[in-house]
Amino acid sequence: MREQIEAFLEFNNFLLAWQKVADNKGCAGSDGETIERFRRRAIDNIHDLRKALIGGQYQASPYLQVLIPKGQGGQRALSIPTVRDRIVQQALVNVLNPLIEPRLSPVSFAYRPQVSYLLAVEAVAQGREEGYSWVLDADIVKYFDNIDRAILLRKVQAYGVMPELVALIESWIGGGIITREGTLFPRLGVPQGAVISPLLANIYLDDFDRSITDTAGLRLVRYGDDFVVLAHSRAEIELAYGQVQRMLKGLRLTLHDRKTQITTFERGFKFLGHHG
Repeated sequence: MREQIEAFLEFNNFLLAWQKVADNKGCAGSDGETIERFRRRAIDNIHDLRKALIGGQYQASPYLQVLIPKGQGGQRALSIPTVRDRIVQQALVNVLNPLIEPRLSPVSFAYRPQVSYLLAVEAVAQGREEGYSWVLDADIVKYFDNIDRAILLRKVQAYGVMPELVALIESWIGGGIITREGTLFPRLGVPQGAVISPLLANIYLDDFDRSITDTAGLRLVRYGDDFVVLAHSRAEIELAYGQVQRMLKGLRLTLHDRKTQITTFERGFKFLGHHG
């Protein structure tokens, strides 16, 4: 188990993490440090980050809230980590992905290598070809914002992640967010914009994915907080609706009333921008 921490702290792992962060570009976080500024002393900065982690002096900085316009109006809040925190998070993702990714349900198509929203759409189309006709077209209310952190951390621990690394994750998801109104400390959720958050979001719903998938007569296709459940009859899909609601309630999540419906392929619906 100690190999996790050793692999995480390897210089080459941090160098790879820095390269990924640099390639993704992005704006500065709450400390104002840009990618270009970090690059000027990149090797020294990486050594300093590792030393701080090894010596127990590393502390995550607050996130910087950035408001992004939505296509259909309104704004979406992103929480931007500092460049240094992005590197440390990416270094941990590099180590956790090989441990966790192969164990995630194949019905989850978001934030994963070798899959995409197009494959999710194709999986729904495949269900129709196989005779599924009834659809629960569902959307979770503010999924990232409502994740219960205590439940999430228990799920992370269940993968055998070392306590020291779980503590790091806890510090990242519980960090303050600097907004125009001041610094906020939300009690729930994981920060949208954090490098670690997509992996955590998939971990949180993996048991849900498996429970629905293991129910006879049902097919699930999920892309983040958007998902569809397919069934052969109205009775099956109505039972599935109740099952979904109960499971999400146990995760402290709810379905969006206006964006969730029971329908059929014949009536039509839209999933990830494509008509079913």
